[in-house]
Amino acid sequence: MNNKIKFPVGTPAQWTTSDDVCIPDAHLRNWLLDTGSLTERLQSHCRQFELRLLGQRQMEPELEELQRLEVRNTEGAHDWQVREVVLFGDGKPWVYARSVLPNTLCQTDLVDLGDKPLGQIIFNDPRFKRSPFEVCMLSNMLSFKRKLNVQDDAKLWGRRSIFQYLQFNMMVAEIFLPDAPAYKTMTEMRKNGNC
Repeated sequence: MNNKIKFPVGTPAQWTTSDDVCIPDAHLRNWLLDTGSLTERLQSHCRQFELRLLGQRQMEPELEELQRLEVRNTEGAHDWQVREVVLFGDGKPWVYARSVLPNTLCQTDLVDLGDKPLGQIIFNDPRFKRSPFEVCMLSNMLSFKRKLNVQDDAKLWGRRSIFQYLQFNMMVAEIFLPDAPAYKTMTEMRKNGNC
């Protein structure tokens, strides 16, 4: 993966509840709907795990993200930080993640995240409560894929959820990139000519 990815990338997807989507593979479905720590699961599938921070800064999230977060009109860019990272396993880009975080939390409980996985914090603190997943499938989002240097013909799946912490809501979206272990059985089927 090229180091020249321009922040912010964004997530140009139409998200829907997991009950309303036909996920074509049980293995992929398990990855998309697993409520445990994605970071820990990825770490268990590789010898070397790396988080590469694309960027984090105070900015206004996308309108659709604000609506999903149920943000009041009085809140603006100064209330939020957007953080984007790529998670690597054994040198291969596996997951692109975008988080929309309340600025207040970034100055207190989530201060100085840097290249530390957000999941290490939120899954070790029972005060963070996760909402049910929404999922998406990206097939024709060429500009998004080009920003991440992904092959044009690759179908990518993603998930997102809202985490509630005290009076705050924050959003975490994760897009599984082509080399991710989530696609393992689908990749094997294609190699064997079954797909």
